[in-house]
Amino acid sequence: MGRWYQWLSPWYIAYALLGAIAVGILPILIPLASSTGGAARIGMVMAALNLGGMSALISGLLCDRFRLHKTVAISGLLILTISTALFPFFTDLISRTILAILIGTGIAAASTVANLLIVEVYPKEQWDSRIGWLQTAFCIGQVAGLILASPFSNHISAGLLTTSVLAIIAVIVSVFTIHTPGKPLKSLRAEPTGIRHGEWGISSPDRAHHHLSIKALRGIKMVFTTPFGIFLLAWLFVYTGAAGIFSLYPVLYQHLYNVNPQVSSIGFAASVAIGLFLYAPSGKLSERFGANRVLNISILIRLIAFLLLWLLTFSKTTHTGIASLLIFGIVVLAWSPLSVSSTAFTASSAGIGEGEAMGLYTTVSSLAGVIGSLAGGEIALFFGYRAVPLLAVILLSIGLLVNTQHK
Repeated sequence: MGRWYQWLSPWYIAYALLGAIAVGILPILIPLASSTGGAARIGMVMAALNLGGMSALISGLLCDRFRLHKTVAISGLLILTISTALFPFFTDLISRTILAILIGTGIAAASTVANLLIVEVYPKEQWDSRIGWLQTAFCIGQVAGLILASPFSNHISAGLLTTSVLAIIAVIVSVFTIHTPGKPLKSLRAEPTGIRHGEWGISSPDRAHHHLSIKALRGIKMVFTTPFGIFLLAWLFVYTGAAGIFSLYPVLYQHLYNVNPQVSSIGFAASVAIGLFLYAPSGKLSERFGANRVLNISILIRLIAFLLLWLLTFSKTTHTGIASLLIFGIVVLAWSPLSVSSTAFTASSAGIGEGEAMGLYTTVSSLAGVIGSLAGGEIALFFGYRAVPLLAVILLSIGLLVNTQHK
């Protein structure tokens, strides 16, 4: 097997930095920066961020057809750099929505290239190891980003400007380490693998490459008559419910459990770090008991955790904050078996090509991110932040019920 470092490449540094930015710092600072406009504004801005992430298809097409890997990666990071730097200086909703879309677009562009730099350069037997270490680098970046977000949660503008500096460092690294590979003899796709970092990374390096294609669109009618179609419908509810929590996370915890963002971001980081060690056991469980069974159990664990978070809002004890962080830790840790089992089920039950199936899966995830962010913000606006965990309970209950309709 060789030593672990043989699976690393210098350009992984850029993607560790991207992980710190995309799924570490920004999910904390952007909601906080938008909180002065209320919950609905947070939901709209986070929905725009997810909407920008859906542009991965365009980035993938540019790479596949015109061999623009290096250009796409560097352009995406530059868009991310500029948009993040401008974000503190434009406070109106329209400007921030546009900037959020641009940030999501930049992340998606850079993320899309990473998978291609592996599957178009190295032999297939090396893909799993190299993609695994790429995701590990991304995850380490996320943990570091969440920790870095803690002190900046009281200095949001400075934090966003620092984030743009990290992005420009990623640009510099990319200039010297990313090279467009020669055109492969045939179209290559990595097999679907569980995303090895926190859930909010919709535009993750592994996932972005499998975005929706024209071929997948043609097969949608057939897919939705299969067990995979039932799963996609269930996944839409499951991911939408969680997205409402994640999009509002630092502000939600501030209002409901009196946990300041400095503490909540550290709690998030600790959970993500621990969750990294659960992917291998989750894969073994899926192989032994079946992906769908592990998937249903994972959804149930999350459902119970969200229910406990809702019930905790009625508690008057002094330990509510600690309890809420521990319960959120369960939510984050459940992502490991949830992501592994859902992608394993996608690979085995779709009835279409694995790349096309993963495209449908990631597109549903992205759509759910948009819907969940909007719904979470609107529900909090009209019914208060306490209603957001309850919304998650309802949506995950529907998702679990739908997913139990097939064996």
